[in-house]
Amino acid sequence: MSGAILLMVLGLLMLLSFLIVVFLKNLTQDIKIHAQLLGSADLKHHAYNGLNVVWTGLEEILEVHRDLFSPLQGWDKVISVSKIKVPEGIQLKVHIEDESGKIPLNNPDKRLLLNLFNLFGDYLDSQALTQSYLQWLRRKPMEVTLMENRTLPGISSQKEKTTDEKAAGENKNASEDPHGNKPPGIFLPTCLNSYQQLAEIESFQKRFFNKGSFCDDTLKRLKECTTLLGSLPININTAPKDVWVCLSKIFSIDLEQVENFMGKTEQSQGRGKYYKSIAEINKRGHGNLKLGQSSSEKKKDDAQHNVVEKFVGVSARILKVEVEVLHADVSYILTAIFKVDKTPMQRQENKQQAKSLTNKGKNNYSKEKHVQRGAALKLVTLQEGRWES
Repeated sequence: MSGAILLMVLGLLMLLSFLIVVFLKNLTQDIKIHAQLLGSADLKHHAYNGLNVVWTGLEEILEVHRDLFSPLQGWDKVISVSKIKVPEGIQLKVHIEDESGKIPLNNPDKRLLLNLFNLFGDYLDSQALTQSYLQWLRRKPMEVTLMENRTLPGISSQKEKTTDEKAAGENKNASEDPHGNKPPGIFLPTCLNSYQQLAEIESFQKRFFNKGSFCDDTLKRLKECTTLLGSLPININTAPKDVWVCLSKIFSIDLEQVENFMGKTEQSQGRGKYYKSIAEINKRGHGNLKLGQSSSEKKKDDAQHNVVEKFVGVSARILKVEVEVLHADVSYILTAIFKVDKTPMQRQENKQQAKSLTNKGKNNYSKEKHVQRGAALKLVTLQEGRWES
């Protein structure tokens, strides 16, 4: 009898222990989720503060140097120089990338495309890829029923919140049929909005998207030297080596001299340099950006110079700024696309609005900056999370 009672007590203790473990596990998950929600709101506030500091710091560099040439001007040091106060346990990371230092795919030049795709195959491969891509871009405008919450190339950020119904109403005269019926969706010009769209082209599908092969590495390499934002000219100060190789097949450029001038060894020793003008490349003997031809006709020289100016630049025009705030295993990422606005004017007021969270609970994030020299950073797109292309 005593043995049965003992077994019953032990069974009850085991059942009670099991219930306590389950309760504590569920409670821990609830506390963790609640902490993540509260922590995310707090990290969001710090991310917007960090973005504001980066914005102001880059504009100060732009005002002092009159241009944004290279990260060697101190782009990555604006946070440390500002001495922004970040609570203990919170880590603030900033990554700035110059999109104008890459080959634009939405505003392509045939010669650049041929040289670009030649990096991933022979001459016949580059011909096939270039022809199929240009044909894909020339297809009829596509109809979509839902706009993504991002700014497409050439579209202002003020259109981010435009709904399908509003956009269809604005295009009523151009797209309605004679009976006055509204179109079923929004008509957008065709352009490459994501690298995954390249899979629609058969030649690209075979080259970049075959599973179980080296194609993942080739697609990554393509992303590193191309951009879906901006247009020509290319900022040679931030251009990857693959881009320099493509340019060297059009212009007379000494890649070895360029690599020595802008080499990582020099930069690691604090002696990194960058070009401040196209003429400096010729002056230093690093290339001849007039295609290596000599002519006594001034008009012909001017025409060659214009061709160079079309392809080559020395300053940034489109910047992608990514601010990441981390606390334990919780992180918040904010991505902003900035355009360098060089509209000549005596005084300019720059004010942008976007969704945000501040300590006062306001819904608008605004920034006013007075710039004397007619150059400023204009916010084009602001989104939460990483910019996935």
